[in-house]
Amino acid sequence: MADGDTVKMTLTFWRDGKAPGDTVEVPADEVHRWKGFAVLAGDSTPSGESTTPTDATKPEPKPSAQPADNAKVDEWRLYATSIGMEPDKAEKATKAELQDFVAGTTAGAQA
Repeated sequence: MADGDTVKMTLTFWRDGKAPGDTVEVPADEVHRWKGFAVLAGDSTPSGESTTPTDATKPEPKPSAQPADNAKVDEWRLYATSIGMEPDKAEKATKAELQDFVAGTTAGAQA
């Protein structure tokens, strides 16, 4: 490597007053110091999505009983969708809305 060799890198985090997306020239022998802050220019930036294959046909676990009142909202979402709430609605619903849905649905089943 000759003196003056540089590598162009695209920042992925703020560094030295530069913003993510800015291109910087880094001495080739200093690239290792920029790992985690930048990627080689022209490289694709990590998407943050998992590259591990998943089994799309694997069913969601079905809860067997209504969650406790102090259970986390995710448990209420899972239960509400298992008894008929639309998944899109459940994702947007608050814990109180989920509990109201469950109460209304289970009240009809008990009558």
